Amino acid sequence: MDKAILMMAITNQNIDDINPQIEELINLSFACEIEILSHEIQNIKSISNAYFIGSGKLDALKNEVEDNEANLVVFNVGLSPTQIRNLEGILNCDVIDKNMLILEIFKRRAKTPEAKAQVEIANLKYMFPRMAGSYETLGRQVSGFGNRNRGLGETKLELDRRAVDRRIQKLERELEKYKQARQMTRKQKLQSNMPLVALVGYTNAGKSSLMNVLQDKKVFVEDMLFASLETYARRVDLDDNHHFILHDTVGFIQDLPHNLINAFHSTLEEVSDADLLLHVIDYSNPNFEKQKETVVNTLESMGVHDIPMINVFNKIDLTENKSLSNGSQSVFISTETLQGIDDLKDMIIALLWKDYQRYTLKIPYDKMGIVNEISTHLIVLEQDNDPKGVVLEVYTNTTQIQKYQVFLK
Repeated sequence: MDKAILMMAITNQNIDDINPQIEELINLSFACEIEILSHEIQNIKSISNAYFIGSGKLDALKNEVEDNEANLVVFNVGLSPTQIRNLEGILNCDVIDKNMLILEIFKRRAKTPEAKAQVEIANLKYMFPRMAGSYETLGRQVSGFGNRNRGLGETKLELDRRAVDRRIQKLERELEKYKQARQMTRKQKLQSNMPLVALVGYTNAGKSSLMNVLQDKKVFVEDMLFASLETYARRVDLDDNHHFILHDTVGFIQDLPHNLINAFHSTLEEVSDADLLLHVIDYSNPNFEKQKETVVNTLESMGVHDIPMINVFNKIDLTENKSLSNGSQSVFISTETLQGIDDLKDMIIALLWKDYQRYTLKIPYDKMGIVNEISTHLIVLEQDNDPKGVVLEVYTNTTQIQKYQVFLK
């Protein structure tokens, strides 16, 4: 595990509000197998083009690196290749910024071909405008960090702008194929008339844990930022009559690099098709309100509007905060103790099936194909036979029943 010093360079912000960001950077580093030994903070009024931070803080940072025998410094801000090269020359160790850290985490977490392609595109687009700078920095960005002499590893120095551009275009063509396949799958799900519900939330809020609680098939869960990058879709059966498709999505994070937002936009496409959003919030996190705001703002930037949302305040077993009043469409739960899960299910039913009611349909025996179609697309509560046909008790809304109005009894 790399040993690192965290450098918090604060601009246009109250230095008293920095603790949640420090904790988040420590957790991000841990997710990348980096141990933060200590941290330095500077409130910067004028950014240095050479080092970002001032000369006095640079001297203090150098002493901190030497005293702790650290081999890495992690900055909370984006750095230019020149700044990284200059800092490494003074500090005599590797230097990375928050963007590079997140890109490295995503690279390690990506499992499917689509996720790997998305990560590589984000990596290349982050490097692309920086290639006129340092090829040494380029090499580390591709092959990792923690060893200043490891070189480019899998990627050659002769990668130039045109080669990167060709590679991005190739990967984007591959992603377009994945997108088309996903759109076909979504079209089939929409045609099934089964409601679509999407989980959204800040990274490590407990989305995958909630998915596991709501359905039987387990997905990967670990108490770590960006533990899962792949998205999942599962059928959830709340009871005999209420079923929906539940989508998990990639976690949000404050100040996520734009290239990553764009790269993973496709994994969030299900959100715009959803009938209901479950916004999972880590209620035990002291910064939960800021995290909640980050998710809402990101959804708005994606054009996601007017979709009903339930605020699901998770991890209430880990907090002393008992102020459980945050609006009518809010519920407080624990995926560990299962407290509040029944309340959440009741709220989901109330919102998704608020316009549903019972209807009686009578289908003549010479129209048995209609019976099969109704059984596929509507909720059938009862089925009986009489001398003239099949009598169905169905549970649906006014829109879906229109197609079968001629058979209403």
